[in-house]
Amino acid sequence: MEKLTSNELVVLPCMEYLRKYVPVRAIQELVDEVIGEQENLKHTTKEVLLHEVLDLLRNNSLSIERVDKLIKDYKFAGRVSVCWGISLKRTFLSKDKLQQIILSKNVINPFIAEIRPTLTKKPAFNNAEWLNNHLLRLEFVYAGKEYEIEDNYEKRIITPTKRINSYLRILENNFVLETRANIREIKLVHDCVSMLLGIEIIPMTFSNQDIAILKKELSAKSKAVKRKRDSGDIDTLYVSASPDLDDLDNSEEYRHNYTSGELKETRLEFVYINSSQHKIETSLYVSNQGHIWFTSDVPEEIIEHTFTMIRKIKFLPPVRKLGIASQLSITDENKIQSLIMAIRTNGYGTRFNPRIYRTLGFEIDEKIWMETISKLLQLGHIIEQLELVCPACYKTINVYFDYNEIPLNKVISCNHCGRDFAVSERNILLIYSFKEDIELNRDTSSSIKENQIVLAKN
Repeated sequence: MEKLTSNELVVLPCMEYLRKYVPVRAIQELVDEVIGEQENLKHTTKEVLLHEVLDLLRNNSLSIERVDKLIKDYKFAGRVSVCWGISLKRTFLSKDKLQQIILSKNVINPFIAEIRPTLTKKPAFNNAEWLNNHLLRLEFVYAGKEYEIEDNYEKRIITPTKRINSYLRILENNFVLETRANIREIKLVHDCVSMLLGIEIIPMTFSNQDIAILKKELSAKSKAVKRKRDSGDIDTLYVSASPDLDDLDNSEEYRHNYTSGELKETRLEFVYINSSQHKIETSLYVSNQGHIWFTSDVPEEIIEHTFTMIRKIKFLPPVRKLGIASQLSITDENKIQSLIMAIRTNGYGTRFNPRIYRTLGFEIDEKIWMETISKLLQLGHIIEQLELVCPACYKTINVYFDYNEIPLNKVISCNHCGRDFAVSERNILLIYSFKEDIELNRDTSSSIKENQIVLAKN
């Protein structure tokens, strides 16, 4: 790179970050956007593109702010493993409350300076930064693998500082923790955040059904799967699509011979059109443990898009984490998860009765289902309501949250059909609503509804 003048020194860090974090394709698109090219040049190296960017900055054709934005899009993204964690108990944290909790747990203000805890093999909280009013970056540090070097004839032990970033997203009445690290690190970070906030954090997990619906929501194609077989000599089977096969799920051979057993992970590919109308070919692995590994260079925009799709599907803790007293088998868990998805996709998310499983045709252990409802109610994920229904027209007259408020044995008139009747317990229906469905006010035209998949019924 050419030597910069004193007036251009501000550009140097920007160019170094551009070289370190941003892929060639994104830099090429930036250059093409500025100079008005319609087709990308082939076989262009990153160094050539960086010289072009520098020239555009020098002649004021490109602003430093535009380059900074591109760097931010990729600095903590790229080829990264992401896991979204949720609180076991539904909890709302405002920006002020969250900041107050973090400050109360640390002597040093982590929003101003690094805490610099003693490095160990386990991550420890180091600093925090508000990216906006609803997004907080939390940084954790731990000791990497030690190595020895000889410096001026003296041997020294070097302990690298490893850094992990988590992003706490404040939602309307809840929050989600997004961590970018490997499987081992994510588990440890969840433990750290649980201690820091005093709230148990658990990872979102993905069932076969969840992955199938996520594929549809992303308009993706399945390119490879890994399954744990139920029986036989082969324990784990990995199947990938041939170059001529567009989607593994379109293969009759795959559907007939290789779809049994627990789905461990899936590789999906889809094309995303970003805010600049550029097409980005995206490849990712989804594991049933809740990890999504982007194997292609992606900006923050694609990670955000993926999270938006996941939020349509996942919002509850795994059933096995609810602390149900009854013995819960994998089949029971899958049935309950499928029933919950069926309730939402059929439009009953904001109003369903305990025996909705009969309406939807599920064969399910009623005791386990009622325990699930009870636990979700205790943890704040659903709302319990009492509906007063007219015995003549069967329409709802009023909704109560307290049994004592119901006008039992009193004569009232139905405001729909005008009939007078004495209120009795026969006119009262127990109704539940998922808080997430109430808040999201989900679009009924979503492709989730159009492509309902209830695997546990088979």
